[in-house]
Amino acid sequence: MLKKYLKYAVLVTMFTGVGQLVSAQSNIKEKPYSQQLKNIEVFLRKGDYNQALDSLNAITERYPKADDVYFTKAVLFGQMRNADQALEEVNKAIAIDPKEEYLSFNIDVNKGKGDIPSAIRTLDILIEKKKVNKAALNREKIMLLFNSDKKDEAFTLYQDIRKSSTASDTLDVVGATLLLSKDDFPAVITLLEPWASQKSPLAQVYSQLAQAYRGIKDPKKAISILNTGILNTNDDYLFLDLADEYRLSGKSKFSFDYLKQAFLSKKIDFADKNRIILSLLGPNSGFSLQQLQDLANVLVDTHPRVAESHVAKGQVNWLRNDLVGAQSSFSIAVGINPYQIDAWRMLMNVDLALEQYDQAIEHGGEALQNIPNNPVILYFSSVAYTMKGDHTRARNLMEAALNNGQNENAIFQSNIYSGLGDIYHTLNMESASDVAYREAIKLDSTNVSAMNNLAYYLSLRKQDLEDAAHFSKTATTLRPNDATLEDTYAWVLFKQEKYTDALIWIEKAIENSQTASTVLLEHYGDILIKNQKTSDALKQWKLALEKKEVSGENEEKLKEKINKKTYVE
Repeated sequence: MLKKYLKYAVLVTMFTGVGQLVSAQSNIKEKPYSQQLKNIEVFLRKGDYNQALDSLNAITERYPKADDVYFTKAVLFGQMRNADQALEEVNKAIAIDPKEEYLSFNIDVNKGKGDIPSAIRTLDILIEKKKVNKAALNREKIMLLFNSDKKDEAFTLYQDIRKSSTASDTLDVVGATLLLSKDDFPAVITLLEPWASQKSPLAQVYSQLAQAYRGIKDPKKAISILNTGILNTNDDYLFLDLADEYRLSGKSKFSFDYLKQAFLSKKIDFADKNRIILSLLGPNSGFSLQQLQDLANVLVDTHPRVAESHVAKGQVNWLRNDLVGAQSSFSIAVGINPYQIDAWRMLMNVDLALEQYDQAIEHGGEALQNIPNNPVILYFSSVAYTMKGDHTRARNLMEAALNNGQNENAIFQSNIYSGLGDIYHTLNMESASDVAYREAIKLDSTNVSAMNNLAYYLSLRKQDLEDAAHFSKTATTLRPNDATLEDTYAWVLFKQEKYTDALIWIEKAIENSQTASTVLLEHYGDILIKNQKTSDALKQWKLALEKKEVSGENEEKLKEKINKKTYVE
């Protein structure tokens, strides 16, 4: 369901802006170190966190009971995404004075770490405070228990709170969440229908009721309750639920119409729309490429200054094979946000697809000015130089990508090593090439390109033919019916003098090749001649020669085979 990307999950609040840090300090009453804290704002606005921390440490060394300073340090570590240090500092503040804001921050950081038991323990302390919204905190506790797989305990707490407090739609929405997880759809309907009848302003009431009616196979009622919800709440998020319901009912046109209406809404966060459109880019989305284009256009029109909206449109253009349109969209994206790595990567990928290698190199240079030593940009810049034929620069960039990509995932590192294998081979560095390919395969056992290239180059040198056969056969298994891979395997078998098996695989390659290349046809002839099929071999060699794709020494060798009616090394 589209809405599954927008579930009412527990959100992590890590203070992410200097403004929030400054705000955290602005509430501090005048103290001996107040002016020092104000001075620290200068460091924060410059992004000089180390200097800010040094100044804060100096204050706490002189004033060890300055709970507000420990909290400011905690917020700063939160900004730096150092959750452990943030917790350590906020706990120092709590030990001095367990203020509500300190406890709340502790809860948020623990949730961010996935340490739900610690978050619940702190939440229990916060609930005991006098001037807090106990109802909201209890709802939070129920959901924390639920999300930590303590569903029975969560449901028991919900029932206890409901019995001991005034009924509310906000509490019953939480209860409905628990009931939906049990597929107890009738109970959800019984619980929430009264709130719908009372015109509850909570969109979740109608959303969860719709799920329940869908659960009891009553899609018409589900759609009806959502329309009622839109009238009662004026919440545009319900358009997403309607899009889901119509899609599940097989009415794709209505589904698309409501999804488009949601995308037109400025009340729905861009991030939610972006998650949805990215989820629709995969196969079996239920929408046509033209419909996706319409959604992407609406996204850009509604959020023109958000780089990611143009990235999404560029991805749709790519799927529609509109490479020029994709290039334009990605260019706009990096113009808005020159630190958007994915946009640069996609832009360079389009440049390469359009065979605009100088453009790709130029874009790579611009990207590296903004994001120095980024391994992704270095990798694609190397590819661009490789395609242009400048293998020395390609080598330098790919080695730089390797040196700066140690924290990247194994698949990306495998691609770097595979790229190095290609470059080293071109530079006649065969030993280094073999090592690079083997490392690529070690990192990613499905790297078909590395397997195929290593196998082929080993076969040309008649080295490690058993390894070559293993890698080549594995490649054909991972990607069946690929003529290039089948040709390589046939050639490895040929070098092993397994001519009967080689003939089987070369004929598979011929069958799966849309247009047989000169190399493929020549290999076919070579294998045929070793299988005592001289006339057939001559036919394939002549076809290879007619293509006029070879010259020089290779052309002369092909002619020699034809004239001598035999294989020539």
